[in-house]
Formats: sequence, structure tokens, C-alpha cells
Amino acid sequence: MEEGFKMAIVYYSIFEEPFEIYGLDEDSYPQLLRMPHEVAKALNQHIEIVLNRCTSGGRVRFKTNSPKIYIKVKTKVYGTDIHPIGNTTMNRHGFDMYLDKPNSHEFFGTFTFGFNDRYEYVAVREVGGGEKELTINMPLVGAVESLEIGLEEGSTLSRHTPYKHQKPIVYYGSSITQGECVSRPGKLYSHVISRKYDTNFKCLGLSGSCKAEMPITEYMAGLDMSAFVCDYDHNSPTVEYLKETHYRLYETIRAKNPDVPYFMITRPDYHYSHEENLKRCVIMESYIRAYTGGDRNVYFIDGTAFFNGMELRECTFEGCHPTDEGHKKMADYIGDVIAKVLNL
Repeated sequence: MEEGFKMAIVYYSIFEEPFEIYGLDEDSYPQLLRMPHEVAKALNQHIEIVLNRCTSGGRVRFKTNSPKIYIKVKTKVYGTDIHPIGNTTMNRHGFDMYLDKPNSHEFFGTFTFGFNDRYEYVAVREVGGGEKELTINMPLVGAVESLEIGLEEGSTLSRHTPYKHQKPIVYYGSSITQGECVSRPGKLYSHVISRKYDTNFKCLGLSGSCKAEMPITEYMAGLDMSAFVCDYDHNSPTVEYLKETHYRLYETIRAKNPDVPYFMITRPDYHYSHEENLKRCVIMESYIRAYTGGDRNVYFIDGTAFFNGMELRECTFEGCHPTDEGHKKMADYIGDVIAKVLNL
């Protein structure tokens, strides 16, 4: 317990009841990882040491009447090759918070700090009186080594209302899916879709490392999910590599999830190069092959429709990674397709 200015603050570990953690691998607690360590280790050292520790998609949810919310946290950035120019302090180390109501989600502010490789800090946000259901989103490209939530002494604390759609949508993709170059966690397109349709989700965006290797393919196939969103395109080193792995990924996921809707997405920055644009054709071929093979629960989402014309420049940081505006447009388009299929 610590003394605040006027009121004693009680800190709780996020691993304690009634806090609920979403989007991370619960078998890895108290480490906050997105997949089991052995899966990450089987892929490559960058994923094992850096990307698996990034908490993209990680959330903590709870209900309280505390007029102020405190967080006591230790964060760290492992590695320096994750687009440092395009990522804000909020993206690396910051948290944002939403007030969840039955039919809306109100952005309630951020917990922000300096731009260093590692820090320990305490931050506070005023949220007013009365019972409130809150979601705190974790950083997208930084690691959270420990997190405690502080409430004013004597405040109530209970479980958040469950997601209306509790079984998660799994998103697999590149740095775009992980959320590089957005201003804060809640702006990531999977977060936006989650709030709009009250859906749980898991983000497996891997910056520079989304290559559909068998260890992660088999891991994802074993997840209990409501839908699989395959945003795999960017990180395949060649067109031929994508041909070898894209349909194999679909087959592996489908073998263990015969009734799960499967969404195949192509890149939004389709003008990047002729060779890269050919990957769009590979993904379309995967879709046609699956559909003509009898799968009526597979769907093609064309990334060329996300940003029209000159919007590609306005909606991306550098012609590739979408900004907040870009992720909003992606969420609107992808979310509408998912919602129709899942009857959200």
C-alpha cells in the first residue's frame, strides 16, 4: 500500500481475481507473452527474444468505483530494429484506457512516459465516481515485464462484463497487424473491431517475421477461435515462398478448424513494387483453390479497397504502415466483412 496525496492506494497484481487478461498466452504467466516460449524459440531468435514479448493485443479488464486509476509498471523494448521513427512513445511503452458501456466504448486517456529503453513508473488517470467497467490496453511494440493496478482504498473491485463474443478472433500478420506506426494501442485495427462488435481477439502480428513457418502454423491451428484472419503477405521473402506457404497455412488451420470462418487479406500498399503486387495474385489463387474445393466458409478481402487513390499516402506513415486513419479504414472494411459472416 502507498500513500497518495489524500488517499491511500491499494495495488493489485493483474494476475489476481477479479482482473482478467486477454490476448496473451495464459500458460506463460507471470511472463506476458503472446505465444508459448517453445513455439517462439522454434521460429527464430528475433521472435523469441523480441516480438513474443511485445504485448500487442494484450488487455486487462475490470470494474471499480475508484475515482482514480493508477498503474505501476515495468516495461522494456527488446531490440532496436522495430521502426523506431514511426513508433511513438505510446506505442512502445504507453497504455490507453477505455470506459466500456453496453453500446459504446469511450476513450478515457493514456498512461504515458518518457522515451527510454526501460523504465519503472507509476501513473494515474482520473475517471470520476460511480461504478465503471474499464479496459486497459497494453503497448504494441514494447514488452511489459510487470503490471499492477492501483485503486483508492475502500473502492469496489469486481469482474468486467464478459465480451458478447468471448471466443477470440485470431489475427495473424506482419508489422501492420502488430500495429507499428499507430499513435497508441487502441488505434490498432483489431482493437477497433473488438470495441465496435464487442469481440474478444488475439493479435499475432509479427513485425518482419510473419512467414507461416510450421511451428506457428500448428500452434495457431490448435487455438480455440471464432475466426481466423490471415493477413499474411508482406513478410514472405519471395512470391515463390508465398506460393509454398500461404495455402499450406490455410490447409493446416482448416484441418483442425473445419467450421471456423477463414479470411484471406492482401496488402494495402499494393503499389510497393510489381513483385510485391504479384503476392496479391497468390492470395487470390489460394482463395479460389479453397472455394472451388468446396469450402464455403473462406473469404477474400482485397487490400486494394482499404485506401482509395491518393488516400494511400494520407493513410500510411511512409507508404506502407497505416496510421491511425489507415487502421480505422481497415477496421471499417475488415470489420464489416467479419460482422456479416459471424452475425455480430
